[in-house]
Order: sequence, then C-alpha cells, then structure tokens
Amino acid sequence: MANRKNRILIVDDDKDILDLLIYNLEREGYEVRGETKSLKSVNTAIEFNPDLIILDIMMPYLNGIEICKQLRSLDTFRGTYIFFLTAKSEKHLQVEALNTGGDDYIEKITGLRALSYKVGSVLKKKLVIRKSVREIKLGDFLIERNTRTVTYRGKQIELPIHEFELLYFFAQNPKKIITEDNLLHNIWGSEVYLFAKSVDIYIQNIKQKIGAALISKVKDDRYRFEMI
Repeated sequence: MANRKNRILIVDDDKDILDLLIYNLEREGYEVRGETKSLKSVNTAIEFNPDLIILDIMMPYLNGIEICKQLRSLDTFRGTYIFFLTAKSEKHLQVEALNTGGDDYIEKITGLRALSYKVGSVLKKKLVIRKSVREIKLGDFLIERNTRTVTYRGKQIELPIHEFELLYFFAQNPKKIITEDNLLHNIWGSEVYLFAKSVDIYIQNIKQKIGAALISKVKDDRYRFEMI
C-alpha cells in the first residue's frame, strides 16, 4: 500500500525499555510491534514484515546476534535495516554485531535519542546507514571499513576514526545534501557535541590526504559527496 506507515519491530526482553521505545516511535508516526520472547522473534518478523528491526543483544535462549543471523539468512530480510540496541559496550560485541549483518550499534545508556534520530534518518530522510558494508567502490575510489583505509587512484591512506567515519557515511550517500545536524547525530550520536568547525576541519584533512575534493560545502551547514 502506498500510504502504509513504516513498520518497526523491536525485540527486547526488558518490557520497560520495550514499552518506552514503542511509545516514542509510535508518536513519531511509525507502526511498531514489540516482542519480548527471543524464540518467537523470527516468526514475528515474518508475520509483521517490518521495514526496520531493533534487536537487544543480551536475551535468554536466543541473543540478538543469533536472531540477526537467522534473519539475514532469509531472502525477505537481506535488505531490511537491523539496528542493535544494547546495554553492553564491549568492542568485540560491536564487531560481531556488525559482522553478522547489523547496520548499526547503539548503547542503551546514552543512545535512545540517537536511535530515534537514526530511525528517522533511514526511514523518513532516506539516508543510508549500513555499517555492515565492508567495502564501498565508486569509480577509482575504494573504502574498506575493517582496515579504515581509502584507496584513490592507487594511493592508499589510513584515516583516523573521525575522518574515516565521516567519509564512510558520505560515500554511502553520494550526491545527497547532508546537513551538519545529520552528520553529528548519525555518525557521533546525539550525546556528542562537536563544533561545526570540526566537520570542516575533518573534510579539509580528508582532501589533503587523498588529494581530491570529495566533499563540497553547498551551504553554511550543508554538504555533499561529489565523487561517483
């Protein structure tokens, strides 16, 4: 149906968190279903057919990573957004979640607003947030997530994390106008404050290291990745 609301499935055994997320996301205009039983989650997803799935990691019987593996093995969910929301901040869990096919990883303690913003970015603004993508190739340009390296016309550069994340986000959204607000919330999270000047500095550093002006400033707070 053309006018169908975007659907979101949340799988979390913590009913208080589940109810809070359902309440907030329904207020933003989404059709939301919650599932507390991890063993039922895949069947619930098949029945509900969501546009985006939010998984807690630590749950009894099946954890979120195992659920993600099952979902990604089905053709129906190969392209569905899957975000992890968890109380665990261990780096190895983040890596495993993304390697399994998760598109982003958000911590519960500081990330509820970040989650809401990112959901809106992919479902309403149609921006791409897929941290599970290991390589992006556009013409002479190659970006590799696991090594944080960029190759342009045979020249390979390893970027610091902030510069890399910025370029990686732009490369997934070529030719789109992206606001400074989009960058701050989707890359660094709503709890992280960076001056606008910092974004400009990162972009200038990327230009100098790669030797090409990949990102242009089209207005005071709006940017675009030009190279395709």
